[in-house]
Amino acid sequence: MSKKLFVEIVSPDREVWAGEGDMVIAKTVEGEIGVMPGHVPVLSLLAEDAVVRVLGARETGEVKAAAHGGYVSVSGEGRVSILAETAELAEDIDVNRARQALTSASEGGDNAAAGRARSRLRAAGEEVA
Repeated sequence: MSKKLFVEIVSPDREVWAGEGDMVIAKTVEGEIGVMPGHVPVLSLLAEDAVVRVLGARETGEVKAAAHGGYVSVSGEGRVSILAETAELAEDIDVNRARQALTSASEGGDNAAAGRARSRLRAAGEEVA
């Protein structure tokens, strides 16, 4: 059994991030899932406003991404695939633009867009209600 997971976060247009980590935490439609090496195979729907965290990754110790829609796939070989409709790494998120998107979506009654904006802000480390 491997001591690390191989994790990939992909969207239809690109690979957002790939590398090794100790644990993956992702929000699914049934609640948060935590995956460590040796986890049983799982296929679950990502929540529309998910934040994915890969602990033990990079020299900073964590990778965070906002991921919207799609799937979390865990293989028996220690591979975790986040297959999202859209995904964005925390360091690539423009916080001001995400706040503006949240305001516009909330005022316009677009709950899906508001959820995406909230997840982008949470991934970037911002407090949102």
